Amino acid sequence: MSINTILLLSLISFTLLEDTKPKYRAVFVLTHFRHGARAPQGYIDEKELLDYALEKWDKPGELTGMGQRMHYLLGLRNRERYVNGTYGDFLSPKFDPHEILIYSSSLNRTMLSVTAQLQGLYPEETGEELGTDQIDGAIPRVNLSDRVKAKQEALGVYALPHKISLAPVRMISPLEKKIIIYDIPTCLFRRDEMRKKNENEKESLKNITKFFEDKFLDKLRPIYDKYKKTYDIHFIDYFCDGFIAGYTEGRQMKKINDTGINREDLKTYCFEFSALNFRDWISGDKNRTLATLEVSKLMREFIHYAKERIEIDKNNKAEEVKAFKKDYSKPKMMMISAHDSTVSTLEMFFAKIFANNDENFYRYPYFATQVALEVVIDNSIPPGKGQMSDYKIKYFFNDDEIFTKNMDEFINAVEPALFSDQYIDEYCNFTQKVTEEKKKDAFFYLTITFSVTTLLLLIALIIVIIKCKRKTNLSITEQGKLLNSYDSGN
Repeated sequence: MSINTILLLSLISFTLLEDTKPKYRAVFVLTHFRHGARAPQGYIDEKELLDYALEKWDKPGELTGMGQRMHYLLGLRNRERYVNGTYGDFLSPKFDPHEILIYSSSLNRTMLSVTAQLQGLYPEETGEELGTDQIDGAIPRVNLSDRVKAKQEALGVYALPHKISLAPVRMISPLEKKIIIYDIPTCLFRRDEMRKKNENEKESLKNITKFFEDKFLDKLRPIYDKYKKTYDIHFIDYFCDGFIAGYTEGRQMKKINDTGINREDLKTYCFEFSALNFRDWISGDKNRTLATLEVSKLMREFIHYAKERIEIDKNNKAEEVKAFKKDYSKPKMMMISAHDSTVSTLEMFFAKIFANNDENFYRYPYFATQVALEVVIDNSIPPGKGQMSDYKIKYFFNDDEIFTKNMDEFINAVEPALFSDQYIDEYCNFTQKVTEEKKKDAFFYLTITFSVTTLLLLIALIIVIIKCKRKTNLSITEQGKLLNSYDSGN
């Protein structure tokens, strides 16, 4: 083989190697996803747990086996992207608590969804092992049956069966008002206000309601009239929620089918209705007020952590941070497990900011839909050499790349549009300004309360004094016997 041939083959090999090298290096990533398939939320017969598509469910609103699998597979896909694929070794192969912050809304279906996804992101054989001394001490302080002891022996050096991995999930409590405000009771009245306003004003909602009446209602009436429901937009909302849940699970929904309605027509309609539910019904105003309300806290968190990781990359401090494990304040990744409403509001917010409210920008998030914001830099720029203008943000809806923005461009567009915490508190009535009249009322009631409390304390004191005087009638001898009984050790 000639020297020229060897050089040519080497050049080709080098070129192929370069082609397989990731173009971008990930610096920070946010994934925000909807829970997997679930049972419906609304029930036309709550006693029988019969949903609005006339299907019976055992666990209303809960994640199903299908939903669990959806997220397990999504976790495996994300492992390929963030652990050993698209972005190389962005995340460690084993769970590292300093790398990821994981949040879930406070509902079972979202907590179970992220738990299932983590089983894919950190699958079997990535968990902890025990040393010999640890194995001997890893026993709870209770008596173990022979069956449990056999299980203990089978574990060997694995901390858990199959060497599975665990990761903590932080719950977004409605009381915390942190990250997202979904399902905070004191702010739901704003959602109801917006819905009522849009019901009366939005032609799209009027049209889709009329389409249901014209296309399906005559065939549905014979089986629904006995439930004495009003066939309005709220009925359609519950009906489509039940239909989508049943369709996803592969249920035949015999009672609906027997009406002669085409299932595929109904599926198409219900998904279109569900999309309008969020785009035009809940957050239908041009300013996308509720969408901005729900994403403001999340976007501030995202920008904060993204800046932290960019500074680490710009100063080539990644290995130093990794070595010292200083704290949990500079994660590489955030995971948010939530709902179609929260994914929808992020979509609508970006449509407002980057697409002039283009209705085609918005897509309905089906079960287990994931959106991702990835902060990246060209791999040709090594750590410590990049400038702020070199970092980009890529926004994905599932696998579709929707936009790429320079980091500066993204921050300058997003930050001014976000609502402050004070505005959110006032808008949602979390905090209320105290008027002079309310101050006077408060002082009056405080005075009454203090007077009544003082009177009750005086009465209680008199009762105690009377009882103490009665006790003095005990003889000194009797008291001495009582004390001696303790002194003797009896």
